[in-house]
Amino acid sequence: MSAMTPPSMPMLGSTDLDTFMGVRQAKISDALDCDIAIFGAPCATPYGGAPEYGAANLAAPQALREGIKMWASANDRFDWDLGERPLVGRDDRVVDLGDLATHPATPAENRGLIKSTVDRIIAAGAVPFALGGDDSIPIPMLGSLKAKEEVHVLQIDAHIDWRDHVGGERYGLSSVMRRASEMSWVKGIVQVGARGLSSAGFEEIDIARKWGADLFPAQHIFDHGIDDVVRAVPKGANVHVNLDLDALDPSIMPAVFVPAPGGLLYWHVAKLLMAVAEKASICSFALVEFAPSRDINGTAALTAARIASLAMGSILKSRYVGK
Repeated sequence: MSAMTPPSMPMLGSTDLDTFMGVRQAKISDALDCDIAIFGAPCATPYGGAPEYGAANLAAPQALREGIKMWASANDRFDWDLGERPLVGRDDRVVDLGDLATHPATPAENRGLIKSTVDRIIAAGAVPFALGGDDSIPIPMLGSLKAKEEVHVLQIDAHIDWRDHVGGERYGLSSVMRRASEMSWVKGIVQVGARGLSSAGFEEIDIARKWGADLFPAQHIFDHGIDDVVRAVPKGANVHVNLDLDALDPSIMPAVFVPAPGGLLYWHVAKLLMAVAEKASICSFALVEFAPSRDINGTAALTAARIASLAMGSILKSRYVGK
């Protein structure tokens, strides 16, 4: 053993803690005192005719925690991407509530549990941050945001999710933005990253545009960067971020159920989240669609978890740094 590496010194920032980035553990029944409350949501409303969609994501929350575990005690280090410490030295203001007891066979109960959890987090003045799980999870989360009175949605996704139903199911992953558009407190929807063959048809795209959604396909980002997207988010607005990991290119994010070539890269998403956190108020965040069985060597989990960490750091930076 080298004298420079004593036995008690962990390599990198590794830790035995099972929470995301080693933050303190809490229970939803606790009197929450935090700025960000993380919770795992393995599923919400999987499609009954395609159970493999829901099953692919069930282990996602813990896989994402494991993905960044090597840096979980490094909150005193310098994060070059954020330009600060990973959680700006305020990791005491972040808690991990663990995973909700959702089950693919109980979609209505899942939605109720997610909504009641987010209700409690918002009532405590904190930002709910979901690790998931299929992309139907944001529907009940958005329901809780009625408490904010006015909300704008930033969806980063390869698909626009405006289908009214799939096989009669109105609360599945293909209908998230359609359900959001029906909530009177949702005042705007900005959608980034659509590409490839669409689950939506001409009718859904037309409905989205007539509603007023701002659509920025992935090709627009590659041609023009993120500035137009940032301009579309109103200054000071409450923003729910819906990050479906299939928005990222499969070269860096193979661990999704429907990969599509030509996706966004790490810096597109990182710079977009940092800019939105600086311009507006991220009041809710859902990171979804991680499929652990398709993670080739763990780098997809690390990439997704780094983006989550960067988002949390950006929220805290907007609250504490320079104030």
